[in-house]
Amino acid sequence: MESLVRVKNVSKIFKKWFQKTTVLTDINFTIEPGEFVILKGQNGSGKTTLLNTILGLIEPTNGAVELMGYPSSYPESKSLVGVVLQETSFPKKLKVRELTDLFRCYYSNPISTEESLNRVSLIDKQDSFAASLSGGQKQRLLFALALIGNPQLLILDEPTRNLDKEGYEEFWNQIKECKKQGVTILMVTNNKSDLQEVKDLATRYLNLQRFSADLKGSQLSEEPVTVTDKDSKTQLTLLGQNTVRGFFDQFQSFNVQSFKAQIWSEVLQVYRTPIYLVGVLLPIVGIIGCMIFKPEMNTVKQFLIGLCSLFLFTFCLQALPGQISSERAERWLKLIRATPLSSITYILSKVFVSLSICMIVIMSTLAYGNIQFHLNLGFQLVYLVFTFLIVAVPTIAFSLIISYLVDPKAVNGVNGLSWFGIIFISGLLPLSRSVWVENAILLSPVYHAQKLISFSAGINNGQSAPLLHFLWLCWASFVLIIVAVWAYRRDSLTE
Repeated sequence: MESLVRVKNVSKIFKKWFQKTTVLTDINFTIEPGEFVILKGQNGSGKTTLLNTILGLIEPTNGAVELMGYPSSYPESKSLVGVVLQETSFPKKLKVRELTDLFRCYYSNPISTEESLNRVSLIDKQDSFAASLSGGQKQRLLFALALIGNPQLLILDEPTRNLDKEGYEEFWNQIKECKKQGVTILMVTNNKSDLQEVKDLATRYLNLQRFSADLKGSQLSEEPVTVTDKDSKTQLTLLGQNTVRGFFDQFQSFNVQSFKAQIWSEVLQVYRTPIYLVGVLLPIVGIIGCMIFKPEMNTVKQFLIGLCSLFLFTFCLQALPGQISSERAERWLKLIRATPLSSITYILSKVFVSLSICMIVIMSTLAYGNIQFHLNLGFQLVYLVFTFLIVAVPTIAFSLIISYLVDPKAVNGVNGLSWFGIIFISGLLPLSRSVWVENAILLSPVYHAQKLISFSAGINNGQSAPLLHFLWLCWASFVLIIVAVWAYRRDSLTE
């Protein structure tokens, strides 16, 4: 039977500015079905980097990695893999059962939510928020999420951290049961108690040394052991074809079931986050202001459209990046990427939920304003709503790019600069512009969004070309979503 893990001549060099740091060099090994492999090494030797490479979270500088017969960067490679990673925090607004149900939808042949929680003794905590669990309970939940997909391969990075005595014993009972069922296991640990537990289970020890210029021999050495457990049985494993696919071909990994589950989890988090509700109140405050001061009819229409535009950009450049920054900083996004959930499914779920929120608020604002102030927009209201829909897509995609490329601590500062750029391109600042700046503005989606909104509202100067603006925004949306997927896949925090 083919190897479940195949690491071939893998090297990894991290580059930051003008510095290069070599972590892995010329690593070669395989893991066969039914094995229990222990990866050891001193701190800083690159064990976690090696696991991240195996899981496709980072690309090797040289060499290649196959996981379950697929290149490890493909979502399909994780369809029969369960993972426990270090330093993972849970979303603050999701409960234990909701998280388990979410992960269950990522896999094609999962066990039930009740079974996974029972196996780690967390069934009585299913209605608790995951972030409120104790350290040991959180570690148990991570293991439950690793088991939910009915895996044939478990990859565990220091899985017994924070476990109390009871949780520690339950963990090893489950590991022994998995071993009897023929589950292949790759575990990273330097814990002496763990090494004592695996003494009669491990089939091999891999020792990873820290790279240095004067290192003699291979960075990775193997230590075979005698297996005393004769009762384990090897399951048949469906392996993929090692085919090379282009970037766009990976969009075929889109899964409707995972998409629906991801949307529901996003909706729950939005519903339970007060900052989103504060943003929704912004148009209501504006309408109340109009009712008090009673400006002219044309002024009211312009004000409502400006209010909708302000809400759109505020939501996309503040609320959405804030949520994503939290997911990245807490390493939750890293665990998501170690599942079969494809990047395009994840990105489209973010776009869909954000777009839905924006359009509900904008439609409500325009419709209520039309009735309250007797604007008589008629069919023009449909044009306006459709225009904001077109404008919202590239705006959300741009926000996703910033969220995944910029350090979470710097997101607010970068978004502040984005606000300045939007105001500058919109012509609200009386600054002198050179010819090349004017030409650059003509290529900006912000310019075309402004012109298309003005045309739809009937407040343009009569020189607009709506079809051109529409096509330009469609093209920009497509390109920006592609870049957002790329930014999500190369998230530097996974390194």
